[in-house]
Amino acid sequence: MSNFLRELRFPGAPLLFWLLLFLTFTTPFWDLGRPLLEVDDARYAEVPREMIASGDWATPHLNELDYVEKPPLWYWLCAASYKVFGVSEAAARLPLACLAVLGLLGTAWLGAWLFEARVGWTAAIMLGTSGLYFALGHFITPDMGLTVWLLWCSAFLLRALLRPQDAGWAAPAAWACSGLAFLSKGLVGILFPALWAASLALLFPEVQTRWRGLLRPAGPALFLLIAAPWFILMEHRHPGFLRFFFYEHHILRFATQKFHRSNPWYFFLALLPAGLLPWTPIVAAGIGRALADWRRRDDGRGLALAAWAALITLFFSFSSSKLVTYILPVFPQLALLGAAAGDPPRWARRCAAAGGAVLLLAALLTAPLVRLIPAGEMPAAAVPLATGAAALLGAGLLWWSRNPRPLLAGAAGGLLIGALGLIGMRVAVDTLSCRDLAAKISSRRAPADQIYTFRTYIHGLPFYTKSRTDRVLDWFGELEYADRDARLHEARFGDQSQIAALPLPDRRVFVVCRSGDAPVVLGLHPPGQALATRAFGRWTLIEY
Repeated sequence: MSNFLRELRFPGAPLLFWLLLFLTFTTPFWDLGRPLLEVDDARYAEVPREMIASGDWATPHLNELDYVEKPPLWYWLCAASYKVFGVSEAAARLPLACLAVLGLLGTAWLGAWLFEARVGWTAAIMLGTSGLYFALGHFITPDMGLTVWLLWCSAFLLRALLRPQDAGWAAPAAWACSGLAFLSKGLVGILFPALWAASLALLFPEVQTRWRGLLRPAGPALFLLIAAPWFILMEHRHPGFLRFFFYEHHILRFATQKFHRSNPWYFFLALLPAGLLPWTPIVAAGIGRALADWRRRDDGRGLALAAWAALITLFFSFSSSKLVTYILPVFPQLALLGAAAGDPPRWARRCAAAGGAVLLLAALLTAPLVRLIPAGEMPAAAVPLATGAAALLGAGLLWWSRNPRPLLAGAAGGLLIGALGLIGMRVAVDTLSCRDLAAKISSRRAPADQIYTFRTYIHGLPFYTKSRTDRVLDWFGELEYADRDARLHEARFGDQSQIAALPLPDRRVFVVCRSGDAPVVLGLHPPGQALATRAFGRWTLIEY
């Protein structure tokens, strides 16, 4: 621990730098208690709530149905938070915020010993104020946990290779972090470190002789001790689980369109520059400098980080399943490349100025189009907020391109944009969260009453109503595993014939659907048979 703290020391840093650092490390805790957003935010808060309610910490459940698409580490962390602080939105997001801070600390430490303390702490500021990392520090998915454990794994792995005298503790620590990454998202937790280590051996032949330190038995044993028990238990409880998890949700997700998450091959190449804002130009300069240093044989540290980012980006670019969150694990290494580059070169500043001008022009051209959006399609303030964010970001890039203190300009812009995004989510709560809809159901619902959803499943309803959605009609989605059970299919799923059979003689039924599907639901009965109909943002509640 003393060595760890010594490597992070940064004597002589100005007070303004420490203020920026403090603000960056607090950002994951901003507005923890805002309503849960659909879809992932609510889903990954609800599964741990059901763990607490059922007492079953082994098999994850969603809507009281088996939900085993993801490993349980996030669920355990969130459920533990509920145990300590009670079930709430803030308690759901607290482990996420702690993970985000752990990622910032890991970035600072890796940069501190690989380069110098100034680079590490600067990279932490850049990472915490970059658009995608800031967003996923406030929006619950397993990808933040995966990113953090992979970051620490890569830091320990690199330490073992570059400083063989530390391999005795660094190698087992790398294996342990890989096990935690495996428990966060599956096979990529071991695949990415293994492929990266192999690529380092090809790029830098001198490290090939140091592999033995990584392969000492203690490391793999620690990995298995962390990662294997849950999978063994699940296969025992649910025969065929391992095939479902590894074949269907890894191989088929990568190789086929089964999960309908297709995007063009260049999706992540286009996403990365946007997600890195406002630091895109300086990260590009850092990548260029790393390649130039390697070609001159001056320094290979930057290339090692660039290889990590390139490997993961290429892997997901070839995948048939592409989501925005998948690319987050490259952000810490890219932030380090940007911080190591020092002051941005002239071409990077010119690119920032051009990008800022384009964003400002787009904001000016978009503003008059607000009045053309049909009423009810989105919150009235959503487009002005988005336009304002684009204008602010554009102005920030222009300021950054001419500012003699680029770290101050970039961090200030990132913090302002992040704060504006959180305000925007509060403004758009009716469209993004089902909290008010659930409150209406709870206020009118008797114990025997039931809740149906039609052509959708709203993940936050069980969280806010503290009860299951009784029937999911004409939709399966994330509940596909449970739908394979014929008994469950008959009892918990169905089609519009269940709506046509309403009203039930002895209970009230609340049917929730997207507003565009409300005419279909209402058309199954004579006019006036529904007791009440009310819109909540993009959803409609129909009561029988």
